[in-house]
Amino acid sequence: MSPTARPSTPAPRPATPMAQAPSPVAAPPPSDVDAEQKTRREAARQSARQYRAGRFNAFFRKEVFVEELARDVASRIDGLRGELADPTALQQLPADARFMENKPEPVLERMAMIDLLFELAPNEPAARDAMTSLALSPIDSGLSDSVKKGLVGEKYDLLFRLAQVDRQLAVDTYTRLDNPRLKSLLREALMAGLAESGASPAEVQRMTAHL
Repeated sequence: MSPTARPSTPAPRPATPMAQAPSPVAAPPPSDVDAEQKTRREAARQSARQYRAGRFNAFFRKEVFVEELARDVASRIDGLRGELADPTALQQLPADARFMENKPEPVLERMAMIDLLFELAPNEPAARDAMTSLALSPIDSGLSDSVKKGLVGEKYDLLFRLAQVDRQLAVDTYTRLDNPRLKSLLREALMAGLAESGASPAEVQRMTAHL
């Protein structure tokens, strides 16, 4: 008689580890790029304040001030572009703020930043590029009417200043505007800037005949 077969004993299964509650994920620290951009933008605001204050100081030497900016020009231009591309300062103003008369401090500060780009632009292509990109940047339709008007005013100043530094670039920038209403509003800025640059009426007519 054959021996009775014994059932095989199943191999022990490994114990299932107890589920652990996920540990809270800490918010990632701000990147070095973000921190650097914040520093550059703060430096841009400080430079604008110093430039504005200097205009009323008999001992202020604009040429020396601009030379100081040019020592770290890439960083300075990046900071100025970053500040002007961000309308937050304008959005924080009261709804009834007027940008054309009795300009609030943030508006004057941003105007000074445009002036600084203008001062750097003759020798710095990056400053001209910043002026061009800011003039062409679209205006968010969700912004309040007062903020929109403020941004249109800044684009007017940018194109007016750009035409004094580089006539052809200003004309090309104007041509690239894709908003017909904005284009109509900024035409005067282009014409006035070209005239201010020393272009004769005949030259202005020749450069803008196709517009």
